[in-house]
Amino acid sequence: MPKSMPIQIAVRSWTRAVKRTVGVSVVALASTILPMAPTVAHDSNTPQGSLTDVNALPPAPGLIFDVVAGEYIMFDTLVERLSGRKYILIGEKHDNPIHHHHQAQLVNALSKSDERERAIVWEMFTRDQQASLEDSWQTLPVSELGPAMAWEDRGWPSWHDYAPIAQAARDNGLMMVAGNLPDDLLKSMISNGNDALPDDLAAKLDLPDMPTEMLDRFNVEIAEGHCNMLPKSMLGGFSAVQFARDASLARAMSDAANIDGIDGAFLIAGAMHVRHSIATPWHLQRYEPELEARDIAIVSLIEADDPGPDASSIEDYAMRFGAPDDIDFMWFTNDIARGDPCQNLGMGQ
Repeated sequence: MPKSMPIQIAVRSWTRAVKRTVGVSVVALASTILPMAPTVAHDSNTPQGSLTDVNALPPAPGLIFDVVAGEYIMFDTLVERLSGRKYILIGEKHDNPIHHHHQAQLVNALSKSDERERAIVWEMFTRDQQASLEDSWQTLPVSELGPAMAWEDRGWPSWHDYAPIAQAARDNGLMMVAGNLPDDLLKSMISNGNDALPDDLAAKLDLPDMPTEMLDRFNVEIAEGHCNMLPKSMLGGFSAVQFARDASLARAMSDAANIDGIDGAFLIAGAMHVRHSIATPWHLQRYEPELEARDIAIVSLIEADDPGPDASSIEDYAMRFGAPDDIDFMWFTNDIARGDPCQNLGMGQ
């Protein structure tokens, strides 16, 4: 991307009158082991009036858990602990509008509270849409941006649900960046792998061979995500696409952070794209080897299970994403009513 200052960045630079920066000491994420709070015993020997250990309670909608610190925190504390981070990746479940409300809330709060000027990189916009995105962003109201970009025609949930994130970007003068691979590459990549990438994009992404353990994880997750109906022969191709998508998102974040007037980026993406050991952050470290552990922070919006006698623990939720320390902050929400995604699913239909 050219080293020039977008209009919205220039506007933001002189309209922001007061900023505050909060420094936080954080244990290096690469060596973090998930601290688990002890279970609180409730029996006849518990002294009357004793206090419950809040951090031992099972997750519930509205709670935010700091995985590194091993404690529940308030929203303002989340903002303080994220302040100053160069890259903030906010994972979502695409069809849950609560997640997009929270993403907008966090983008807005951080953009007003610290010294970083961050772009917003979107999984949902593709690289070949960048010019159209820039034109539409300068001329259209937020409510019309999605339709102008064929948002729902491309299979995403209602633009109405995502619009608050774009509104937070506009209110804070943030640059909008299309991060994903072009749609027309995907089918060819499944068959031909990285050879399907145009030369200029292949050079930009500079994809290495995928580590075996990463390929194995992707294969399992993609099989399960397709209700175990994909032929095994196709899993490698789908995994190659996932690997390249993560690289594309990371490259877009790094490129945006090097534009004059910008020194960081948010990422709005599905939760499986925002995991330290396997997804977009892995590629960020590849593109910027000098990054320190605290330069990258992951906030994942997670639907809390129904409460019950065998309620899931923080560790249970962490392992659903593959590793205990792949996420820094878990922000729990309600789920939404859904049908069985595997019912009537037929590959090739």
